[in-house]
Amino acid sequence: MDRSFLADEHVISASRKFVCVRLATYEDAEENKILANIFSRQGVLENTVFAILSPDGKESLVTAGRSPAWAFGGVSGPGINEQPEIAIQRMAATMEAIALTFPGNGKSTPKDAPLPRIADMRLALNVSAADRQPLVAVYSPDDDQRKTMEQVLARLAWSDQFIGAAQYVVVRDPAEFKQVKDFQAKPGFIVIQPDTFGLKGQVIRQITATTKAVELPQALAQALGQHEPSQLTYNEHRRAGSQAGARWTSKTPNQEQASGRGGRRRPRR
Repeated sequence: MDRSFLADEHVISASRKFVCVRLATYEDAEENKILANIFSRQGVLENTVFAILSPDGKESLVTAGRSPAWAFGGVSGPGINEQPEIAIQRMAATMEAIALTFPGNGKSTPKDAPLPRIADMRLALNVSAADRQPLVAVYSPDDDQRKTMEQVLARLAWSDQFIGAAQYVVVRDPAEFKQVKDFQAKPGFIVIQPDTFGLKGQVIRQITATTKAVELPQALAQALGQHEPSQLTYNEHRRAGSQAGARWTSKTPNQEQASGRGGRRRPRR
């Protein structure tokens, strides 16, 4: 969603002062209700939603819409001649101003944060492919071992070395790996290369659950370094997906497609 906005270093810096939540549209009925209350047109939940909310989640602090461009501009359209860079700067500055208004209580830090995990392997493969990132799965059938592994990985995930470097999922049932080639059902940290369309995966490396905490960063960095992101453009990706017959079926109905809206762009002011 508007990678040019969310990949900007100033926006990233400002985001450290926020609780950032990524909801996957059409994947959870309860989350769909939340998203529709934030933004929808004629009651139709659209494929993407962007908003900055007050701490209680009840007030939109910027114009909610399909992307950051709805709030901050920078999209070509009638009467719009503004450079995207200006809109990106506006987003960063607005976020910094909002952060001053809601400074927080200072009791929590990224080191205390839980692992930023995706709901399940199916969705994790798709999100990782879309973001062109590797996927790290914490796998163990044992609840206590899995919880300990998750806590260890969380500290790395929020560290300067690894923050933003991968997507994460926690798995108890080995059956979730049915679309992941070369997976061995042994507890560990499973680094995965998603396929181009996010429907399958290939194990890059399995790091054993017994790996010492001091050795895990190097092992993880080496495995992540072997990831090869797709180089296809958006249009190339769509053509390739159509030719391959690749289809993503969401867990709840895609309201946008059902309405015939198909993601038309909002008329710009």
